[in-house]
Amino acid sequence: MRENVSPPRLKWGISLIMTLVYAFGATWFYYLPSRGEPELDVTFWGLLAQFLVLSFLFWIILIPERRSSRAPDMLMLTVLTVPAGVLASLLFIFAVTSFGIHETYGAGYFVLALVPFLIAHKTVKSRISWIPFALALVYGLVAYIWGNMPW
Repeated sequence: MRENVSPPRLKWGISLIMTLVYAFGATWFYYLPSRGEPELDVTFWGLLAQFLVLSFLFWIILIPERRSSRAPDMLMLTVLTVPAGVLASLLFIFAVTSFGIHETYGAGYFVLALVPFLIAHKTVKSRISWIPFALALVYGLVAYIWGNMPW
């Protein structure tokens, strides 16, 4: 009995579309409430550029999977589980602020990336290694630095 297997092009397409959906969705989520604020100088295109970088940064999952046939699976599962990472990140931020810690210095970005990377690695490779933790650390550092640069 043959298993239904999606072609790699479809997986690449789904990953690209969902990455763009996340970037545009986050842009609208932040842009709409900020339009009426007198002290904020926020443009739609500036926010979109920020969120495109942060969305495509999830594609670093491909670095360890360069020549693997599992790369499209790993990328697609990572991108599709980003909402789980957002939920875990929000729960993490709510938990640490209840203890009086109001600045997490990018730890929220680490949690945001760790959940999708762990889910993808566990699903595709059937094991968990140090790679998702290292990738989440890189994502957290780059996202924190990118988010705190004066634009």
